Amino acid sequence: MNPLVYLDRTGSSDHSLECDANRLPSCVINVLKVKGALPSIVCFERNIQHYGIEHAMKTFSAFIRSQYRQIRQCYDGPRGIQLQREAAQKTMSTRPNSIVEVPYLLINDYTPSVDMNNLKASAIGQMDQIDT
Repeated sequence: MNPLVYLDRTGSSDHSLECDANRLPSCVINVLKVKGALPSIVCFERNIQHYGIEHAMKTFSAFIRSQYRQIRQCYDGPRGIQLQREAAQKTMSTRPNSIVEVPYLLINDYTPSVDMNNLKASAIGQMDQIDT
């Protein structure tokens, strides 16, 4: 993140696109809960790298047609911003390896070291199967 603070105390950051991209999965999890959200989040993450947020959102909407409007309202409204603030607070209070960036993996407020925090979707899929 490269923040800029202007004389009128407004700010700018090139992190804002990442925040927008992180807000959507937060809303998806909030509406669908974790188990239902995983397929759409994996689809979204695969598409956002190449096509941007809006296109990725349309692509993953096939997974969540009946809840798309509710998720979109969350993303565009104050609830999405609130969820991002909550995620930031959780990120700052992770243990035992406190991190200052959005974690790739956070389970029950625990995160491994940043070097060990980059799991592939297949590993998450295996964890999901264990839960069933």
